[in-house]
Amino acid sequence: MFTKSNKSTKSPEGVVILDYTDLINNVDLYNEIEEAFGSKSHCLGILLVKNLPEVYVENRARLLRLASVFASLPEEIKEKTVDEQSYYKFGWSCGKEIFNGKKDTLKGSYYGNPKYDYPDATEEELREFPMYCHPNIWPNEDLTEFEKAFKDLGCFIIDVGKLVARACDSFVLTKLPKAEPNYLERIIDESQTISARLLHYFPIQTMNQKNDTDTDDIDDSWCGWHTDHSSLTGLTSSMFVDERDPAYPEIECPDNQAGLYIKNRNDKIIRVIIPRDCLAFQLGAAMQLASADNLRATPHMVKAISSNIKSDIPINVIARNTFAVFMQPSLNEKVGNITFAEFGRKITKNTY
Repeated sequence: MFTKSNKSTKSPEGVVILDYTDLINNVDLYNEIEEAFGSKSHCLGILLVKNLPEVYVENRARLLRLASVFASLPEEIKEKTVDEQSYYKFGWSCGKEIFNGKKDTLKGSYYGNPKYDYPDATEEELREFPMYCHPNIWPNEDLTEFEKAFKDLGCFIIDVGKLVARACDSFVLTKLPKAEPNYLERIIDESQTISARLLHYFPIQTMNQKNDTDTDDIDDSWCGWHTDHSSLTGLTSSMFVDERDPAYPEIECPDNQAGLYIKNRNDKIIRVIIPRDCLAFQLGAAMQLASADNLRATPHMVKAISSNIKSDIPINVIARNTFAVFMQPSLNEKVGNITFAEFGRKITKNTY
């Protein structure tokens, strides 16, 4: 029999915070999951997990720092990891994604599969769905520690994600008694095609393209409004760094309006702060379909630092790094009336 949690809390913004030990102990989190991911007007669509094992903080700092290290490498080195065949969904991608009607050079991304270098896929699947099945690409000749750091943090987030998924499954089963028990936990555990994205948002001076000298009036100036098409997304807190120092020390964000924003079910826009020692999880469109809308996907965007902010550190040397893991079904798993492969292909081809 489940016991109720007495460790769950809320952030000042109203975000549900789960305790890691509650997830490990399979505590009844029905109310918390409904509050976080449900359809009621006040639900935010995101939750935090606190009291994680100590290794998380170390793994986060190690990989997010490497985002700046990799982005600073010469273009010819980064270009060796660019892969057009996968629609730039493996290796380095910058200026390939369409954002606000033009190529997005505001950020660079490094994509990879944290669990499998060579997903178990047929030749036909590799040919038809390279955005999910392509082998990993690593900059091992030029940044030897990158691969391990990427996989260590990615696999940690997946393991915590499976615990969150178990709580989501319990909630859905009460709403849909004929639903598959442990559906979300199973598809995350079995999936060969989980994708992780290490993001580097360039400092203000490199963001402004020709004829675009001011981004302060653009709310979604670092990443536009969207919902993930995965089932469950795990993400770290952002790391803001001073890029004048080759050690890339972590600093506080100088702009209290910059960062991650979400829309609740009433379309109210709320800025979400993820503490450094916590993980955040939000739902994607695939799980919304699978749960018959009992769990809802999360619209979100990222707002850049304003160039008008006063700061002891010049704004034009401050970058933002973060890491997201998109936990999604296997290619042949049904999402509504189509497979996840077909569902994801439509989205990817409209984005790149």
